[in-house]
Amino acid sequence: MDMSAANELSVLFVEDSALDMELSLHELKGLGRKLSATRVSDADALRDALTRSSPDVILSDFSMPGFSGMHALEIVRELAPEIPFIFVSGTIGEEAAIEALQQGAADYVLKENLRRLQPAVERALRTAAACREMQGMQCALRQSEERFRTIVETTEDWVWEMDLHGIHNSVNSSVTEILGYLPAEVMGRNAMELMVDADRAEVERMLPNLMAAKRGWHRWTLRWRHRDGSIRVLESTAHPVLDRAGALIGYRGIDRDVTERVQQDAKIRQLARIHAVLSALGNAVLRSRDTSELLDLSCRLAVVQGGFKAAAITARTPANTLTMTSSSGDAAILALVAQHDHLSLDPAGVSEPPFMQAMRTASMIVTRDGSGADASAGWPAAMARAGVAAQISLPIGAEAWGVMSLFAGTPQTFDDEEIELLRRLTDEVDYARDFIAKSERLEFLAYNNPTTSLPNRTAFRDLLLSRLEGGPQTIAMIDIERFRYINRTRGRRFGDALLRGVGSRLKSFVPEDALVAHPGDDAFVLAFAQTGTVDDAIGAIEALLGRCTERPFMIQGEQVHARFHCSVLMAPLQAQTPDAIEHGLVAALAEAQSLDHPVLAFTEGARQRMARRVELERDLRLALEHNEFELHLQPKYGAVSGQLTGAEVLLRWRHPAQGLVSPAEFIPVLEDTGMIVAVGAWVRHGSLRIARRWQARGLGTRLAVNVSARELRQVNFIGNYEALLTTAGDGRALEVEITESLLMDDIERSISVLQRLRALGCRIAIDDFGTGYSSLSYLSRLPADALKIDQSFVDRLATDTSTLALVKNIIELAHSLGLTVVAEGVEQEEQARLLRLMGCDELQGFLLGRPLPVDDFERSVLA
Repeated sequence: MDMSAANELSVLFVEDSALDMELSLHELKGLGRKLSATRVSDADALRDALTRSSPDVILSDFSMPGFSGMHALEIVRELAPEIPFIFVSGTIGEEAAIEALQQGAADYVLKENLRRLQPAVERALRTAAACREMQGMQCALRQSEERFRTIVETTEDWVWEMDLHGIHNSVNSSVTEILGYLPAEVMGRNAMELMVDADRAEVERMLPNLMAAKRGWHRWTLRWRHRDGSIRVLESTAHPVLDRAGALIGYRGIDRDVTERVQQDAKIRQLARIHAVLSALGNAVLRSRDTSELLDLSCRLAVVQGGFKAAAITARTPANTLTMTSSSGDAAILALVAQHDHLSLDPAGVSEPPFMQAMRTASMIVTRDGSGADASAGWPAAMARAGVAAQISLPIGAEAWGVMSLFAGTPQTFDDEEIELLRRLTDEVDYARDFIAKSERLEFLAYNNPTTSLPNRTAFRDLLLSRLEGGPQTIAMIDIERFRYINRTRGRRFGDALLRGVGSRLKSFVPEDALVAHPGDDAFVLAFAQTGTVDDAIGAIEALLGRCTERPFMIQGEQVHARFHCSVLMAPLQAQTPDAIEHGLVAALAEAQSLDHPVLAFTEGARQRMARRVELERDLRLALEHNEFELHLQPKYGAVSGQLTGAEVLLRWRHPAQGLVSPAEFIPVLEDTGMIVAVGAWVRHGSLRIARRWQARGLGTRLAVNVSARELRQVNFIGNYEALLTTAGDGRALEVEITESLLMDDIERSISVLQRLRALGCRIAIDDFGTGYSSLSYLSRLPADALKIDQSFVDRLATDTSTLALVKNIIELAHSLGLTVVAEGVEQEEQARLLRLMGCDELQGFLLGRPLPVDDFERSVLA
């Protein structure tokens, strides 16, 4: 016999994604067995595969186009019920998962947690092997008692027999593993004494009826107490034992430990409830008129959506006491919380409630199981009498201003994943409270940055003009190195705290009469009276930055060593107006960043580059009138078919003296000056002419045109576009591409504009997806038809597994929303292969075709 063949594991995948099958097989390599795999994706192929061979295990997706995992399970239970069936899916919900297990699935594993796949398969194979062995031995059991005992003792399940009085007369050794008792300790006694009281009462109520009908039971879920005091959940199946006369003399059964599965089901439900609270909280912010209403809604959501018995928010008062500001749920619990209103937080009291301790220590306090609290134990006993078995108190705010307390009627796991979600909940409450408070200070926000409270860009420009009237000024612009990385990896709240720390430290170190402003993002601007040369100013700024960085910033308990880049400009010597000053500072700061200089002065070179920009601006104002712009087309192809599906229209400028100017150089100038509005209209008009010419030739190829932020914000954008269609062609021939970050700038207006564009027949594509700030809730609301994966992701696709997983998730997300997916910047065949494998619909990039002038495109691509 070929031993390698005997050790081979045959896996049948019911899966529409080849990539997902490869990822699962990769995880199963840890089994140490040779793997053979077959993939099917519809009912007929599944039936055929089961007829031709008998795999060791079946791994099935839950949701596939035209074919459901539950239907697959039904077919397998009909044709090969002995083969273990495991769901491996990213879409299965809690109720569907539980139903699948009840219908016969051995287990389920989420695709985002494939680490569970190997142990799940091992467990299913062991269980299936045990079942097959037991089935094969049923006939032999009548002939050999010893053989029966051997089989029983090898199963992981508890096999037993009991008489009509519930006395166990046969027990296998698995009871020790399951309940901690030796078989001899269970034999001869009523093992139901080990059940949880409520479940034992249920059995004693139901058993007489079952006995009278000589019926057994199937998968009866009951709770038992382990020898160590923990609770185990067993799934019991039993058959009646009859004597020769047909009289009932007892029961023979098998109990399976399903504690882990039940705990997992409970965890799924709880996490889903907390997710529901988080989702609803966003709408609560929009509905809330003030902070009080927001906090009341937050507590109500925790009870109604989160399933807690009660929720309360207690806040610190100026007198260093706590007061309950908002609450919802069980009145008896809330009355106990209210008894501690206005008690001092310092020092700690006897039997201090968790919410007071959480506020005083600024730390989370968790009680996972307080159901057995001593009747004389103060607060724990009072909570137990009120029906509270578990509670968690979480500080709200970076510098805790309050505590959210959640009370549950049953013991809770409160594991890391659940606690992280609850922390997110308190963060959202804190952020929403802050948002509402700032909305109530609109006058303040009009001239101050909302994060640091320093003068904003508008205020700085006004104050700068008055300072220049008093004499020459040294102006400096400072930004924080790698701030976007910090903000992205550590979160907005962490980044905002760093900005506040930087602003505070800068203000403490500058001269008293200096101006410190925060115009936006991570940029700070300083202005102080000029007292020397540029070198003197640079020296002063370097000294200031040195003092700012000589000790780290303490942000949320962590030390952050910040570095800065800075540009310096002398006004009015080098620039006279706020616009010129700002442009000069930004230009010099960009050079400081690129050269990695801590401080860089505005120089003649920077002036020349500014002059170049002015020259470009001047020439661009004549370019449209002199017909210097051109349209180039880059083709898009079906990822699988290879057929031409469309083309992207790209703007090019052929300068009469300089030739083609890089789009990276002139397009920002168009956008900054607003000329992009007229040029964009010219691009769309030319694109419609091309589309009309192609339609006359019987070609249905769509053209994609980009719309800039400046254009979309125009009040009359839709009206102008509608007027263009009446003269230039059918809007259905165009696809409008809008960058993701632009959409998120004003999501509600973006949705309205896109809906009106769609009504005119345009397709909508979200460009540069993944580089902005969109969320699933907003993406699902956007009236879009296509999604373009940014080139930065495509570049890393073949070398970075995390990027590969991210792109796969983006494609699946887009398809779930009915969107076409286009990958741009495809330059390598391996990138194209992976994108096809992941189901990407269309490809665009140099691998398939470079941008060409319209005539060349029509000759070479459409020929």
